[in-house]
Amino acid sequence: MEKKGTIISLIFVGVIVVCATCLIIFSGITAKDYNYVQLEINPRVEFVVDKNFKVVSCRPLNEDGKILLSDITFKGMPIEDASTTFIDLCAKTGYIDVDGENNAVNITVIDGITQALDVRVTENIYKYLKEKEILCTVIENYEDRNMFDEKKKIKICCPNKYKLIKTLIEYDENLTVEKLNKLSEVELINMVRNIHATEKLKPNESDKQLKENLIKKHIDKYNNHISNISDNSQQEFSKTFDDFQKHTIKERSSNYTETYNNWQKQHS
Repeated sequence: MEKKGTIISLIFVGVIVVCATCLIIFSGITAKDYNYVQLEINPRVEFVVDKNFKVVSCRPLNEDGKILLSDITFKGMPIEDASTTFIDLCAKTGYIDVDGENNAVNITVIDGITQALDVRVTENIYKYLKEKEILCTVIENYEDRNMFDEKKKIKICCPNKYKLIKTLIEYDENLTVEKLNKLSEVELINMVRNIHATEKLKPNESDKQLKENLIKKHIDKYNNHISNISDNSQQEFSKTFDDFQKHTIKERSSNYTETYNNWQKQHS
């Protein structure tokens, strides 16, 4: 009986190893490759990150993102710091209402089987929001029911890959979901790296001025909010924040794109 149990255990371990290997091959991501992070509030930005979780390059994905990145570089910065710095900029410029409840951030991370980068980014964003006492729904693509259904219909392996494919099509309308889905995640990230390298954005004085104006308009509210944070308020807010996430995630995750578009209409 003991020998039989040992054989069964070895078979079980073998199955796990084979499955893990297949997953790595399928996704195309290994520890030596580059990874991808996209943050979407209203400003949208994407980062290419190396195996040490340092930012290799960053690019805005819409006009508001372009304004926020007009005078800052994230290259060489740990992605945890880069992501929270970006969110803090959104708070200082009013894209996140520090005293409001209608805030949301959508996170896209492609980092392979371990998901170590995903954990780092998400946990640091939660930590920042709690420390700054900002009510903001944090959504990852696998929680977006509509996106999950869409990717399933067109047979894409995961929501994050689907989000990256949709982003690449924004760069080049001649690309198709069917064509890009045949590529591995490594190949898709390399396409992003090439875009970042060949289509570098130069600082724009008009964008810098717009950013400066936004900060001037909202900085008093931001500073006043921060000044009211205390040890006592932190303890109370932590529970409020967790309850807020549970309450709002149901609505936001039914179709993040729809709620995001509604937000844009209200703030345009």
